Amino acid sequence: MTTTAPRAPRPTLDGALGPFTDDRPCAAWGLRVLATLLDSALVATVVFVATGASPTLASLPGLGKPGGAGGAAWTAGTLLVLGVLQAYTGMTPGKRVAHVAVVDDRTGRPIGLPGTVLRWFAHVLDAILLIGYLRSAFRTDGRTFADSLLGTVAVRTTAPPPHPLVARLRRARDARAPWLRWPRQVTSGVALVLCAAAAAASVTSSSGGSFQTSEAETTCAGRGEMSATARIGTSRETQWDSRWGISHITRQHWQVGSAWTVGEEGDPGADPDAAAATARLTVRGPDGLSYFAEQATPGGPSEDVGEGSDLWWSEDGTVAEAVVDVPEDVSGWTVHAVLVDGRGSVLAECTAPAPGVDADPYPS
Repeated sequence: MTTTAPRAPRPTLDGALGPFTDDRPCAAWGLRVLATLLDSALVATVVFVATGASPTLASLPGLGKPGGAGGAAWTAGTLLVLGVLQAYTGMTPGKRVAHVAVVDDRTGRPIGLPGTVLRWFAHVLDAILLIGYLRSAFRTDGRTFADSLLGTVAVRTTAPPPHPLVARLRRARDARAPWLRWPRQVTSGVALVLCAAAAAASVTSSSGGSFQTSEAETTCAGRGEMSATARIGTSRETQWDSRWGISHITRQHWQVGSAWTVGEEGDPGADPDAAAATARLTVRGPDGLSYFAEQATPGGPSEDVGEGSDLWWSEDGTVAEAVVDVPEDVSGWTVHAVLVDGRGSVLAECTAPAPGVDADPYPS
């Protein structure tokens, strides 16, 4: 018969305060949630101002999104700064505002950068169905899975015992430059202002869009068997997000359209070849990149361009039209418009520069 020896408790360091004291009780779950939301708002605001991306719940791994490639880099950089603050002070700005500090359960001190990084990645376990985060709400010690693995607890304080590195730096400062000391209330005030500004930016965020067209379309007289004229125009669609009056474009694309008319009176019935006409349109950039489209007139050649047309203008006597989508600004690009009959024979063609769109993408 075998017996199992009782598990020895973790050794306690000299001068240890233990996980909780009267001055540092267990932090309430709601305060930890508040701190997470404030830190996420701070990260999102920094990333939005820098790149226009909008990460969500970025302070919790496994939840939310970083906001694209550029947003991911800024998100990682901002999280690193917050991680260093928590590693050596026990608090991020959000935690400081919520009066929450993450400390070692034996010494009551911040756990340093390696432990903080490991704890952050360990939160991936907590993110699975949110079980780990919810677990901390029902435990007397408030531990998530990450806390249990790394031996940490969240306490309600803004003044945990200093990390050894911070303690040495403070002693050096007091000996050489005591004038650099400032009240703890100043640090808390700065954190409060930053978190309040970030929260306000998140609450007041908005989005919008606009559609602008070239101020004047280009008229291009066709060369070929038929007396035809192509009208060429450009449009731009813009979508943006705004926070605190700062706007960033999130999506923008251009369209180039052509509409062919024939005869002096613009009467397509004057030429039987126009009855089965098709427009071909090629838009080519200075670097040789090109986009192509081919389509006939919606509703038949004898009717005005109206419902069902991709063009943003209407013109009497249109026999064929085409619209090309382009993902970048077409200023300085070349447009080649061709009108062909039902057999594919060229009736008319012309080449002209794409008219630019100079309107403000953020109309008042």
